[in-house]
Formats: sequence, structure tokens, C-alpha cells
Amino acid sequence: MQFEQSSRSSPSPRYSTLSTAPPRYSVVLDEYPSTDSHYLFPLKNSKGKIWASVNLQKENLQRVNNVPVFLEGASPISGSVTLDLESPETIQSIAIAIRGRAITGANEGGSHTFLDRALSLWSKDQGEPNAFRSARSPGNQPLFSPAVNTSSSPRSGKLSGAYSFPFSIAVPIDDAAGGSLPETFSERSSLVRVRYELVLKIGRGRFKADSKLQVPFIFRRKAIPPDPSDLRKIAYLEHTMAPGPEIDPYGWVTLSTVDCVGRLLNSRTVVLRCTLSLANPLSYTRGSFISCHLRIESVDEQALDLLASPRNTILRLYRRIRYLYDAGQGMQENGISIASKQKYEIFDIGLAVWIHDPASQDENESRVRCLMGEIHLPKDLPPSSNVMPFGIEYSVILGAFESATFRPSENSSASLHTQKVEIVTEFAQGVVPFSSISPDEAAWAHMNERNESALDAPHKNPFQLIV
Repeated sequence: MQFEQSSRSSPSPRYSTLSTAPPRYSVVLDEYPSTDSHYLFPLKNSKGKIWASVNLQKENLQRVNNVPVFLEGASPISGSVTLDLESPETIQSIAIAIRGRAITGANEGGSHTFLDRALSLWSKDQGEPNAFRSARSPGNQPLFSPAVNTSSSPRSGKLSGAYSFPFSIAVPIDDAAGGSLPETFSERSSLVRVRYELVLKIGRGRFKADSKLQVPFIFRRKAIPPDPSDLRKIAYLEHTMAPGPEIDPYGWVTLSTVDCVGRLLNSRTVVLRCTLSLANPLSYTRGSFISCHLRIESVDEQALDLLASPRNTILRLYRRIRYLYDAGQGMQENGISIASKQKYEIFDIGLAVWIHDPASQDENESRVRCLMGEIHLPKDLPPSSNVMPFGIEYSVILGAFESATFRPSENSSASLHTQKVEIVTEFAQGVVPFSSISPDEAAWAHMNERNESALDAPHKNPFQLIV
């Protein structure tokens, strides 16, 4: 496999198969009483009393295992921060922030913050926050009798009583450098995880530690691919097979031709010339598939019959995760840690299923075989992303033919072609790809390939029935 090389030296990548386990969280959010319109996330004092809380509006808010879910491009995160101060407290500032981190260790030293967008709700420079006074606590119970004076002394610099500070903050679509933000990410097979938090920070002053409340949330991307070609759109709408590259050149990205060289039947050297095409644009929605077309040419017809078949053609989708290990140590101005190491994890996502291209069945060209294929994508596949400490990228890799009758040349690379592709989360408007290769059809093609290759074409070679 050949992925784009990094300019920094790195240890060998880790290889694994894809895990579909649900995300894990180091902090479990307990269920707290909520109002009719808000979910409450409390901050308690040493006596177990709630004195501050983050309250998120319930409207259009999804939750998974009690963790809020926010979608890219949707409504901003809206709610309020409430204070319930029984006695005067020195508070100099109140702020809310959205934070995204790539975590590669068990503690804060093994994390790197790639997103930190803060919103100030109040500071002492603005004067007393009388406009934010509230008469009720987070539990919706009266805090004070109307006869009791709960106002803060302007000279004391302290607050007491109940306050409610409304906020609305949008989740950005990229980081400061313009890279696509990753989704919340956590898999058992990976050493890195991506976590997002809504962070409340209450500044206490010089001689007292600030108070913080972290509310984890799940971030989901909304990435849409460009439109396919008109002929491909028509095929999807009519539930028919998309036309091949010769009929619809705008519907495909055709890669340069490569040769697969090796020994056939341990008796002679053969050359198979391969031209791989992938559906254009090179952006595919998770839960759908990647359409593939492979044209195979050779002057050796027996080599074509034995090798240019659905069961011997290897085309895989791989995912590479890039991250900085110990990313929080000794950060430089460019965001790279002196002590951190660039690491990679490579996962085998899926193998293409093939059938013979029906449009090429009637061709009189005996030295050409064409296959149509699909790489099916899991529904929960993380989309492509790229920020400073973390990235997910995908590549389609065409391997040498695999057969007991064929041994690739030592000078021939195991990977004939590598093409980077993008995985997105949404379908293009009005376009839902239609799979033209059913699982039963793909299985039939693999099971009957032996009979097709051996019996459909006559051979002069005595080894014609060996597969």
C-alpha cells in the first residue's frame, strides 16, 4: 500500500480491521432533573449543592446515552448558564467555549486541542450583572423572598443570589487553518479518540482557582459530495447500471494504465495491462458504495481467462488515521510538539465485489476483459477530515491478481494503483446511488467463474483447465 508520505519520520503504521463499536466516553453524564425546555448539567460545591449549571435548550436537541448531539451547520448551541449563590462570591468572569481535542493518552498531557472557540457571557468590567438576575434556581424553585435584598455590593466585587446568562454559540465547520473538523471518534481498535466539549469557565480571581464544568457532546459532520454526471444521475433514478467510461467519460475518473507482470502456470511470463476507473467525483457517501470499472488487456488469452475474473481481481479501500502521539508536550508556535511523534493506523475497510461488465459481453475483442465492481461502505464510517493533530484519509488500492496459477514478478509492486478518495456523510441533492450488483449476483459471479473461464473459451494450451 502506498499512501502519501509525511515529511516527518514516523514509526511503522498499525494495521487493523474496522471496528464498528459505539463511541466511548471517559465521563458518564448522570441524569439530572430537567425543566420542560432545558437539559441541566450541574456544578456542585463541596456540600453537594448545585450552585451553577449549564442549561441546554431541548428544542431540536438529540441525545445518545444522555450525551447531546450537534450537527454541523445546524442551529447554534443555545441555552443559559445559571448561578445560585447563597452567600457573596468573588466572580470576575463567566465564559462558555466549544473545545475539540485529539486524545492519545490517559491524561491531559496526551491530548492536543485543535478547536477552542470561546464566548464571554459577563466580566466584572461590564459592571454588576443586574440585568441577568433570576428569581429561580436550576431546580425551578424560588430562591429568595421578594422582601430579601439580594443585590451585590458594587464595591465588594462579589455576586450573590440567582443569575441566568443566556448564550448561543455555533459549532464551526473547520479549524483555524481551514481543515475539515473530524467527527467525534472513538474505536476500540484505535489508540486515538476525538472528543468535543462545551466548557463553562467561571473566573474567580488571582488567589482562587477558577471553576470549570465540561459537558461532552457528540459532533456530527454534514459533508455533501458534488453532483455526479447527468448519465449517472439518470441511471440511479431509473435503477439501472451506470454506463461505463467509454459511454460516459464525464462519469468516471480513469487512472493511468499499469502493467501487472508475473509467471503464469510457472511456465511463462505474462503481462496484463490494467486501466482502473472510479466513479466521478471521487467523493462517496458512507452507507453507499464506490463504483469501479476495470479494463484488462493481454495478448495471452489464457491469462485473461484465468486471471481477469471477479474472484482474482483485488481492489480494496483502506483508511489511514494520522495523529500526534504525546501531542500535548512542548508545543511550538506552529502547533507541532517537539516531543510528539507522527503516527499512523491503517485499516482495511472493504473489498470490491465484481461482475463481468454486461456492456462488454458482446465485444469481439478477445484480448480484452472488462469488470464492473462496487466497494460497499459501512454506514458508520467516519468521514474524511484534516486538522493539525488528527486526520482521516481514504485510498482505493488496486492489488496484483491473486491466483494459484499466477505469481507476480519480484519487480512488480503488490499495489498497482493507489487513488485517494473522500468519504462524506450526505447524498448529493436528489441523488441516491443505486447498487447494480446484488450480493447474490456477486456471489454467483464468484462461484461460476471457474466454469466460465474454463469452458467458454477454447485453449490450445494443455493447462487450460487448471485454475
